[in-house]
This record gives sequence, C-alpha cells and structure tokens, in this order.
Amino acid sequence: MTNEISHDEPIHCRDNLTLLINNLSETCWNSLSRKIHQKVAMVFCDDISAIIAGHSDETVKRIVRKLIEHESINGITLLDGTETRIDKHSAVIANGTAGDWCELDGGYRHALCHGGLYCIPALIAEAEALNAQVKDVLRALLIGYEIIAKLAKCFKYENLKLHGHASLAAIGAAAAIGTLRKHTPEMIFKAVNSASTLVSPGPFDHAVKGALIRNTWPGLAASNGLRAVDWVELGVIATETSVYQVYKDIFGASCDPETLKDNLNETWEIEEAYHKEHACCQYGHSAVEAARSIIENHGALCVSGISSATLETHWRGKLLSNPAPQTTLAGKFSMEHIVATTLKHGNASTEAFNENSLFDPDIVRLRNNISIVMFEPELEWPNDRPARLKIELTDGKVLINECLSAKGGPDLPFESADIEDKLRNLVVGKLSYLLEPLVKILNLKDDYLNANWKDIIQK
Repeated sequence: MTNEISHDEPIHCRDNLTLLINNLSETCWNSLSRKIHQKVAMVFCDDISAIIAGHSDETVKRIVRKLIEHESINGITLLDGTETRIDKHSAVIANGTAGDWCELDGGYRHALCHGGLYCIPALIAEAEALNAQVKDVLRALLIGYEIIAKLAKCFKYENLKLHGHASLAAIGAAAAIGTLRKHTPEMIFKAVNSASTLVSPGPFDHAVKGALIRNTWPGLAASNGLRAVDWVELGVIATETSVYQVYKDIFGASCDPETLKDNLNETWEIEEAYHKEHACCQYGHSAVEAARSIIENHGALCVSGISSATLETHWRGKLLSNPAPQTTLAGKFSMEHIVATTLKHGNASTEAFNENSLFDPDIVRLRNNISIVMFEPELEWPNDRPARLKIELTDGKVLINECLSAKGGPDLPFESADIEDKLRNLVVGKLSYLLEPLVKILNLKDDYLNANWKDIIQK
C-alpha cells in the first residue's frame, strides 16, 4: 500500500465538486419531501435558539459592545434582545460567535462539522438585507449544509487536529449565500474555492484548553464566506483546485473525492444532523446521560458523599480529559467537569457550566477524583460515543450506569416537539416576540415560509 498522491486526485476532486454543485443547484424547495423540509426547519430553529442563548453571555455582550461602534439604523439585526442593528459583517460575526458560545448548536456526526452554524449567521443577515423569503433561506441552508458536510467527509484528519469552526465554516457560508443570491453553479463553485483560501487553521485543542478565541471562529469564518461571494462577483477568484490545495496539500488531510458524489439525489447529509439537549461538547453527552440515569435511579446525590468515580468513554472523549478547566469553554470540553457538574446540579444546562461551577469546591474535589479510561470493547456506529459511569460513595456503595448513545443523533433523533421545547426554554424572556414565528417555521406553516425574514426579525 502506497501513500503517494495520484496527480489526478486534485482534478478528480474538482470535477466531483463541480458535479455536486451542479446537481444541488437544480434543487427546487417545493419538490422536496416534507421530511426534508422538517429537518431543515429543525436545524434552522435549533441554531437560532443557540444564537439567542449565546447573546446572554457577558463575554458575548462585551464583544457586541465593541462591534456596535459601527451601529447603523439601516443595518442587520442582532439576536440579543435589543433593537440594535449594525453593519452586515459585524452582525454575522456577533451572531456566529453567540451561536457557538453555549455549546447548544447542532452538528454532524460523520465528521467534525457544524453545518448549520456555518451557514445560518450569514444567511439570516443576507436574508434581512435582501428581503428574502424564509423558504429561500431554508433552501440555501440545505444546499450549503450539503456542500460543507460532504467536503468535511471528503477531507479527514487523524485524531482531532483542526476544528471545523475555523477550517470549514467559510465554505458553508459561501455556498449558502451564493445559493440565496441565486448565483449560477459556476459562480457558487468559484465562491467555494475562494472561501477555502480564507479559512483559518484553528486547532481543536483550543476548545479543550478553553481558549475563548475558538468561539469567535464561526462568526469570523462566516463573514469571510460572505466576502468570498462578494469578491467572486467582482471577478476576484481563487483557482479551480484551491479546495484540494488547502485541505490536502497545506492542512495534510486525507482525501476521498468519491464522497462528494455519494448518494446524490438519494439522501441528504442534513438528515444525519444531530441536536443538543446539553450545553457541552457532544462527545460528553453520553456521560451526562449516564450521570443523570444514576440520579434518576438512586435519587439526588450529595456530591460530598462521592469518594471517587470512573468514566469509561470513547477515544474522542478520552482526549477531553482535563481535571482543572479554567474557562467556561474548557469546562464544556472537560469530561471530568461534565460529569462532576451534572452530578452536582442534576443536569447539564448552561447554568451548570457557568463560571461559578468551575471553582465550586465540591465540583473541584470531585473532578480530581474522577478517572477517565477507555470504554471496552470499542463500539461501532451509531454507538461509537458511549459512556459507562461508576461512582463509589463514602459509605462503600457502588453505583453504575451506562449510555451507549445520547439522544439527539440520527439513531435517537429529536422530534420537532423537542426543538419547540428548546425554543421555549431559550427564546422566552430574551426574544419572546420571535417564539411564535419560529414555532410556525418549525411546523412548516406556509404563511411563515412565504414571509420575508426581514419582516419577522424586525417585528
């Protein structure tokens, strides 16, 4: 077996990407099944709720205050509960950053890719500027998601090297915006290649180490994706093989061009999108469920009565071992903190991961007494993110529970009612006026699908 690269591979990748974009450009919203309509609406409403939730964070508020130095009465609406409107690119950065902050946005299990978050901040800004209909926004989201998800599967890295928030998001935004502007397939192809040269090499370990700059990547990348479309319209473009050059030659990914045309006209990648109930890295959701099951089976636990715990988890989860997280982001990516704060609070909500939880003496002590080991045997999809939690109490009692797969993924999917509950929890009290329109969009009501997003967001 040789590791040498075929000289034909860049061309193969280019041709298959062209085929993919040409094929998707023929997609008519009204010809799609209600099942697909429903899933796209769920992804849209889910990530909107995450954006709204993120705007409540004090650090996000400080970022927004810096951005609104460019406030404009004719600008784009922030989803922060105020009537502030700022320039389009600043709004994309702010909403994209907020969408990532609470770790409540959805993702894609087959690759490290959060396709909704990569498209939606740019889409809602552009839709407000263009006075576009909601159904056109949803179609653009579907196509943008498909392109970036297939590219994420096409180019893969060993272990957890790069985070897609920095390395992929610009492409998703460019594909979605090009679609919303009704560009030709050729123009979208050029925008995708151009956007690939505007991505950043964001290290995955920045999330584990709690570097808050990581949370800004989706917004900054989406803004670059928007600019890529603007510049292609001016004739400022990259090469036809830029995508391959960036991800294969520079970032060192393996490449499988065939994935770009897999199952065309048969399935949609967005059908594999997952949704989040818990405000932490999805790799830790099974650990949350295992901890909650112990509480449900044995009643609320006094954390001070736990002498030690052992968490058996998958290889991705084991890479998230960090017994001393120093930022809220690090806490959401620390398996020790995820388990400890869930046991203390009985849940893994945004409040369970606030700054106070990081330095709570009970949680700190428990984190230092949690061992992270590999789950044996290694399980295959869809149960490839399992958790088994063993708790030893000071009275000698041992409590054990496991979760092979947390709710929200394609194997245990959310229903639209779950997204509606999430909307009610995260939108009411912050942007209450948006609750009814979002629920109507979620339930595919024609009068809201045919409405202009600008009319909805600007009341």
